[in-house]
Amino acid sequence: MSDTQRLWNDYAACWSADPADRITALGAVAVDEVAYRDPGTEVGNLTELAAYMAGFAGAFPGHRFRIDEVLEHHDRSLARWTQLDGQDEAASTGISAARHHEDGRLTDITGFFLPA
Repeated sequence: MSDTQRLWNDYAACWSADPADRITALGAVAVDEVAYRDPGTEVGNLTELAAYMAGFAGAFPGHRFRIDEVLEHHDRSLARWTQLDGQDEAASTGISAARHHEDGRLTDITGFFLPA
């Protein structure tokens, strides 16, 4: 498994992490001033992203993300993912693209939801 695959797996785990651990886990994979956007939001730092993730966890209890594939080159990567429900059934799929900081952490993330 590549370092980038591991990074995306750790990032995906932040979405369903224990609230007390989320900001620390997120800081390990993303810079403090991380930019994040998807069709429903746009945030500009770790605290805002952690709050958005908490809202997701509240709206979709028991759900988690699985990273299915990662492509990478230069300071960019693309992850194909599946949102799994509490029974590990696919609830949705999507892709996320990111730019990486020089230390490897995510600095700019854009998520896209794929049609069902």
